[in-house]
Amino acid sequence: MRKCRGSRGLDVGLAIFFALNVPLVLFVDSTAVLPMSCFPAAIQALVRWHIRTSGDYLMRDKPPFFLGLVFCEIFVQLPLYIANAIAFYYGKPWGRTTGIIYGVHTATTMIPILFDILCSQVPTKFQLFSIYVPYLIIPLIVLVRLMPYTYPFAKKRIE
Repeated sequence: MRKCRGSRGLDVGLAIFFALNVPLVLFVDSTAVLPMSCFPAAIQALVRWHIRTSGDYLMRDKPPFFLGLVFCEIFVQLPLYIANAIAFYYGKPWGRTTGIIYGVHTATTMIPILFDILCSQVPTKFQLFSIYVPYLIIPLIVLVRLMPYTYPFAKKRIE
């Protein structure tokens, strides 16, 4: 059994990341699968601006594979964002499980999205790639943070 206190700064940073993504999923990403009329005018304008400036053809055209991944984001990742914000901030022992589920699931869902972007012909593909790639990198950071330790949020470091 390996215990590790880890980096408190990293844990708090990840907790903030998880917490900030809750409203993004609810009010931005979910516009891909729900009618725009369900959202306030300001959210509609924000999404239109994002699509226009980034060339986000996935949010604009809503291909079926992308819609399926957005449903996964709403029903799998959203609860994990909430759980992980709490777990990483307060150092909950169950956070290792929810963090690993989040990391594996999200990193896996990002591969087809990033591949599609890189193979696309949109002139803003590198800008668009830079918007999406953190959602591959951060889950991998979460996995590297959690996988080596049975108790990643332990108070004292024991090798």
